[in-house]
Amino acid sequence: MEKKYNVIKRTLAGLTAVMCMAGCLPALAANAEDKGENYGYHEASEQVAGGWEVVRGDTSPESNPDAVAAMDNALKYLDGVAYTPVAVLARQCVAGTNYCMLCKVKPITPNATPSYHLVYVYEDLKGNAEIIGRTTVLNSPSEGATGGYSVNDGDTSLSAHEDVLAAFNKAMDGRGGVDVRPIAYLGSQLVAGMNHMLLCKSTVVYPGAKPSYSIMTVYEDLNGNCQLSTSLKIDFGNISEFNRTIHYIANEPTCTKDGNIEYWYNTSSYKYYSDKKFVNEISYEDTIVKALGHDMDSPEWTWSDDHTSAHLIVKCNRCGEKAIDEDAVVTKKQIYPATYNRTGFISYVATVTVNDESWENNCIVVLPKLTYTAPTISYEKGEGAVKLCWTEVEGVEEYGVAGFIGGKWQLLNHGKGTSYVLKNLKAGTSYKVAVVAKADGQWIKDFSNAVTVDPKEASCYPNFRTQVINGKIGYKWEAIPGAEKYAVAVCLANKWQIVKQLDSNVLTWTSPKVQSGTYKTVVVAKINGKWVTAQAPAHAVTVSVN
Repeated sequence: MEKKYNVIKRTLAGLTAVMCMAGCLPALAANAEDKGENYGYHEASEQVAGGWEVVRGDTSPESNPDAVAAMDNALKYLDGVAYTPVAVLARQCVAGTNYCMLCKVKPITPNATPSYHLVYVYEDLKGNAEIIGRTTVLNSPSEGATGGYSVNDGDTSLSAHEDVLAAFNKAMDGRGGVDVRPIAYLGSQLVAGMNHMLLCKSTVVYPGAKPSYSIMTVYEDLNGNCQLSTSLKIDFGNISEFNRTIHYIANEPTCTKDGNIEYWYNTSSYKYYSDKKFVNEISYEDTIVKALGHDMDSPEWTWSDDHTSAHLIVKCNRCGEKAIDEDAVVTKKQIYPATYNRTGFISYVATVTVNDESWENNCIVVLPKLTYTAPTISYEKGEGAVKLCWTEVEGVEEYGVAGFIGGKWQLLNHGKGTSYVLKNLKAGTSYKVAVVAKADGQWIKDFSNAVTVDPKEASCYPNFRTQVINGKIGYKWEAIPGAEKYAVAVCLANKWQIVKQLDSNVLTWTSPKVQSGTYKTVVVAKINGKWVTAQAPAHAVTVSVN
């Protein structure tokens, strides 16, 4: 059942009934009690046209109690006319709220006929409300006129008018891409067939699409064929019947929104004034107080643990809002690898660009020094020498062999290999040595792998070779340290006899021709005034002479 909103004191007069012809909307009704000055004096922060947000969901009055309450408040001091909201179509946020709703308007007099209007209601921030304008959608024909619309004075829902709904469905059959739904049946006109006028909601079939509202006429011929005759989209704020003066109170600008000075707008002349007597004309631009812009606080950067992403928040000192709340683009600018001698680092740069202004933040990640493990040394003793071998260390440039001499470490030699022979070592003497490494151009002075080595006792018996030529035995031997003389000895009758002595600088000798047979022979040395012969048999070789 429709709820009627009765106006109590002031009567809307002079409703001009104009016949609505097929194919267009009806003409506008006259303003109610237009006194020519300050009627509908109202405070707002914007012009009525612009900034309207259409109702996306249910348009019924029951689902929009705020709009209905504003209508009630606007009509509480008026009487003589009943306003019945049919559908709430749009809202506009000003210094308060403007509402646009389709209403059935009917004078409270015997035999009165209804009309349909887009009614604009303004409600300020204190809850005061007034009707600021309207646009006529459909008027009943004047008394005695023919051919006009029969305005629906009953239930406007399509469920109560199945014949009209059936005609609408036929007319829309096969149309794709837009979801069109009838909201209210307003009236019909008898022609060579029938015109049906409806308020419809149209939504493009696309996720999140914003709906629009239109007044549509469906024509049904005498054979029951139906087609869409006209469709006029509702332009909210295009009000044909304004109250003459709109007063805009001063509004301070915010960080993001323009404010305005106090001014007056004459809807008849479309002019702006800084005074209510319309003496000082100004431009619309003069009414605007530009937004202040944000007063930026210090930036707050948040980095992820792996430094692959970052987020920037910058709050406004003035309004406290997050002026910037954006994810950054992160790039690696510099990478210095860590070595065994120094730390390394990676430089990450986060960039956020807002309104052509860039914000950057640099994050340095320190890479600790590489863990150095000194090479492991092994060694092999030789006569008067020691051969060192060691394990490889990743990332080094070369190795050095250091000796502990005179109470400090000294570098003896260096190279890229992993072995080295220490020569000219004295038997019975110990030597402390270590292997160090060079990395990134610097020696790593880690001597934790130091070992103590000593050579074998030097042999007192020269190494020698023999060769038999023409019954003669030729000898050739290697010098040994400290030898004063050399001698060739032969075992004859199970006794060793020195057959030839030679100076220390002589390293070869050839025997006289000997008889055929087998001879056991050796080369010995005289050291420190004594012939070394005790181990001679162990160093002897057997020579056969043919």
